[in-house]
Amino acid sequence: MKNILALVGAAVVGFLVLGWYLGWYQVSNVNSHGQQSVNVSFDPNKIQTDVKKGVERGGEIVDSLREKTGEPKPDATKGPATNFFTPTETSTSTTTAGSSGGWKPIAPK
Repeated sequence: MKNILALVGAAVVGFLVLGWYLGWYQVSNVNSHGQQSVNVSFDPNKIQTDVKKGVERGGEIVDSLREKTGEPKPDATKGPATNFFTPTETSTSTTTAGSSGGWKPIAPK
């Protein structure tokens, strides 16, 4: 439990430091008629554009690392379960009445 709280605390501090550095929010101190108040203003458009840039940059870094190692880029149409859920042809003479008509487990190649 202590580790989870420490992780959450580190994430909050990291967000605060990064947000201040990138200008996502501004904190101002206002003194009016002897009363102190603190105003915090967020810039959601700046946050959104910076996050998009960061995701794109992260993707570029991953792609460049894959090119260095020679690992092929993943194909979105192929994956570990693509052959598992595709129907396979069976002969109609071996099916019984009331069967699913062609679905069977695929044997490993």
